[in-house]
Amino acid sequence: MTRRYYLWNIGCQMNRADGYRVQEGLEAMGYRPTPRPHDAQVLVLNTCVVRQSAEDKVSGRLSSLAPLMADGQPRTLLVMGCIVDGDREGLRARFPHVDAFFQPSDVSGVVGHVRAWEAEALRRAPGEGRLVTPPQVADLVPISYGCDHHCTYCIVTIRRGAQRSRPVPEIVADVERLVAGGAREITLLGQNVDAYGTDVPGGPDLADVLSAVHEVEGLWRIRFLTSHPREMTQRIIDGVAALPKVCPSWELAVQSGDDDVLHRMGRGYTVARFEEIVARIRAATPECGINTDVIVGFPGETAAQFEHTMDLLRRVRFDQVHVASYSVRPGTPAALLEDDVPAEEKERRRREVEALQEGIAGEIAARHLGQEVEILVDGRQKGRWRGRTRTGRLVFFESADDWLGRLVTVRVTWAGPWSMIGEVASEDRG
Repeated sequence: MTRRYYLWNIGCQMNRADGYRVQEGLEAMGYRPTPRPHDAQVLVLNTCVVRQSAEDKVSGRLSSLAPLMADGQPRTLLVMGCIVDGDREGLRARFPHVDAFFQPSDVSGVVGHVRAWEAEALRRAPGEGRLVTPPQVADLVPISYGCDHHCTYCIVTIRRGAQRSRPVPEIVADVERLVAGGAREITLLGQNVDAYGTDVPGGPDLADVLSAVHEVEGLWRIRFLTSHPREMTQRIIDGVAALPKVCPSWELAVQSGDDDVLHRMGRGYTVARFEEIVARIRAATPECGINTDVIVGFPGETAAQFEHTMDLLRRVRFDQVHVASYSVRPGTPAALLEDDVPAEEKERRRREVEALQEGIAGEIAARHLGQEVEILVDGRQKGRWRGRTRTGRLVFFESADDWLGRLVTVRVTWAGPWSMIGEVASEDRG
């Protein structure tokens, strides 16, 4: 019997990294992936509850699997991620068809459960070996887990705990293993990646990690996310500028352009401080891309305070803005504040940010028209090859050749706010 697993993943890059590790563990046991839950013996849901919309999706997906788990076939359903809090009995009461719950990043717990369940429920089919899957051209490596910040709206610290930085040799070993398997780009992950090492007295910092990973042979590109302005140092900025493999692509969340709102959010910096950091980044890495996150409709946010955020976006001109309407997360300090911005006003503000950013992103993209850009090809989409520039811009091109995992220079023939189209100019590496 061919043994199959179904993995449903939602949420941040850290969840994606956890999902990859789950895949590796299950495939090492001989399981093959399937996109159809009813074809799987092992079902894993990796969850996110950072916003109410995400939690609703998780609840809906879990509920939809209840009939499948009652059909009498040998299956095990596992849930991991940020929905798993201290009240596991409450979760078992809500979802009695789930066999086990695992905290975020507890990949070993998931794999261990499957081994124990398999010993009772399944026999290993003769000749079933490890599934050899195509290599990931771009892969993810966590360098720390958890977060020591206490932003008043955020549930991450509650669910993922305090920051735990991984040893540099362990990180490098992970990168070397992935590069040996075909990865050419690595993204180093942390809930607050700039704070790496602050939980270790006299420990290394992010600049040290970047330098160590930079020495891995066969690795072409390094990215890192997500950054918090409070820990962004000149040493990190200078490290990015000095290391050729490190892409000048910055994920620096601002969340609001108003100092009073930032204070209520517990962010620990002012708008002026944020803009000063952006200026230093652009001075050190002039051809960089800077993306940010914005929350609209935070409790108490007035129309004037929202306009301060719009003014900031106009001044800084980010490459991308990930905008979300505030939603109450039970257990966070902000949940004690009155959620006084009406839902329709939150939506209006969200759309206004999106419209402004679409115009800005389109103007920035137009500068690339007719220029040549280097991309690392990581797959195909709708019949075209797809890759990203060093600053993170998505580029498509058509070719009958196999370009997967190759660096190619593309001449841009069309530039839109969210992606570009080009034609092959030359191959750099492959």
